[in-house]
Amino acid sequence: MELGEKWVKLWEKGKGGVYQSWEWIVLQEKLSNKPIFLSIEDSKNGDFLAGICAFEKTLKTPLGEKKILTVRGSPIFLDYNSGAKVLENFKNESKKYFYGTIMPSVRHDKEALFMELGYKKVVNNTILIDLKKDKTELWKNLEKKSIRWGIKTGEKNGLIFKIAENELDVNAFYSMYSDTAKLGGFSAEKKEFIEGLRDSEISRLFLVYSNEKVVAGGLALIDKNNNILTLDLTGSNEEGLKLQAMPFIYWNILLYGMKNGLDIFDLGGYDAEARVGDKTYNINKFKERFGGEITEQPIFSSGNRYPILRKVISKIRIVKKFYKKSD
Repeated sequence: MELGEKWVKLWEKGKGGVYQSWEWIVLQEKLSNKPIFLSIEDSKNGDFLAGICAFEKTLKTPLGEKKILTVRGSPIFLDYNSGAKVLENFKNESKKYFYGTIMPSVRHDKEALFMELGYKKVVNNTILIDLKKDKTELWKNLEKKSIRWGIKTGEKNGLIFKIAENELDVNAFYSMYSDTAKLGGFSAEKKEFIEGLRDSEISRLFLVYSNEKVVAGGLALIDKNNNILTLDLTGSNEEGLKLQAMPFIYWNILLYGMKNGLDIFDLGGYDAEARVGDKTYNINKFKERFGGEITEQPIFSSGNRYPILRKVISKIRIVKKFYKKSD
C-alpha cells in the first residue's frame, strides 16, 4: 500500500483534521514545504496506528537562519501507546532542528499526554462561535451597534455573497488580500496556496460582490471529521470597507457553516497580548463583537527554545510600546 493510501486510511479512522489531511500535505509540498512523516505501523498488516506530518521551515533569527520543525493539527493515533510513541519520535526528530512545535486542533483532548511526555506548553488563543445554536440566538449574540448594523447596511447596499468558482475569482480576491497583508504588516500567502485550496474538499473561498465587482473575500477551512469551520484569511478593498462587507461576509460564512452541519466557527486567532495601538487590537475587537468565546489554543514545544523565544518576543514588544509612549 502506498504512503498516501495508508495515511488517508489512518486519517479517516483517527478523525484527523484539515492540517493533517492528504490534500493539505500535497498542497504544502507543491509550495516547496518539505513534509516529514513520522508514523507507527501495525506489525501485523503494516497499517499506520499513529502518525504526524511535520514541515521543515526556515526561521530568520538574530543568530542567522535556523531550521525548525512545525506541525499544525493534532497528531493522529488509534490507541494511547501508539500516540505516545509517535510524539516521542517527534521529540527525537526535533533535536535535529532549532526547535520543534505542534499546534493541535482547537478540539484536541491530548494535553495530558503532551505534558506527560515533557512537552512545554505555550498559550495561544482564538475565538470560537457555537454553530449548534439557532440563527436567532446567534443574531442576538452579535454586537448591536456595529456588527448587526454592519450586516444590515451591507444588505441594504446590495452586497452579494458567493463561493469562488474559478481562477478569475482568485485573481480578483488576491489583489485585495495582498494589499490587506501589506497594510496589516504580515506576510501574504502565495496565490497558489489560495488557488489550490479553492478547488478542494477541505476549504471554500467566499467572495462579496458589489455591482458585479469583488469587494471582499475570505478563505475558510472545512474540517468535516471534527465539524469545525476555520477562517484562515480575509481581505477587503476600501469600497468593501465602506459598504460594510466585512461584517457581512463573516455573518454569511457563519451561516454557511451552520447550514452545512458544522458545529464550530473558529475566527482564526486572537492576540491576547494586543493593546491599544497594536494592529491586532482592532482585529480582536471586531472578532469579539460576534459573541464568540475566547478559547485557549496551545502550542506544544518539544524543548525550551520556542517558549524562551516567545518570552523574548513578548518582552521586546512591551519595550517597544514603552518607548513609543515616551516619545
